[in-house]
Amino acid sequence: MGARGNTSEDMHDCQHNAGCNLQTLLKISLLLGEAQASLNEDTQRAYLFLDNAMELLRQENSAKNRNFDQPGKLSRRQMRNLNDYIDHHLELPIRIYNLSALLGLSTSHFCHLFKNTFGVTPRVYVARMRLAAARRMMLDTDQPLTDIAHAHGFCDQSHFCRTFRREIGMSPQVWRQRRAHTDAHLSIS
Repeated sequence: MGARGNTSEDMHDCQHNAGCNLQTLLKISLLLGEAQASLNEDTQRAYLFLDNAMELLRQENSAKNRNFDQPGKLSRRQMRNLNDYIDHHLELPIRIYNLSALLGLSTSHFCHLFKNTFGVTPRVYVARMRLAAARRMMLDTDQPLTDIAHAHGFCDQSHFCRTFRREIGMSPQVWRQRRAHTDAHLSIS
């Protein structure tokens, strides 16, 4: 096969596995071939070809890192915008049409992309974010569960307790007591 191996197969593997640009891979392959051919006669010229190949690899890597978005999923920017919006509106009703409008998408397309990205529906995701913030508040304060429920967008304590039990597997009261007991035990040790 020679010193270079099967470059078209190697390039296909690289493109398939790493998302490399085929045109860039062809340029790099040509530059490496020129470097190899020049190596015995003109090492300076060979190094110039190698430098150019390395620069193309750096550019390709930089472009790939900037363009991480996957088809059929929300982009990083869209995910960040959603999370920021949800974080700042936990105490308010968060409607799917508001989230889809935030990203400029139809409701159905948004729900499809959201589920592909996060693996759950927007409603479940928002509830989990609310519960995570509520758990932090339960650990940091002695506020009643009713106040914590309202502060995190639950219509009442009963709704909060049902959602908490479904997602966490125990009531908020039991969870809080266990965490307080665990924290007290750890501080004594």
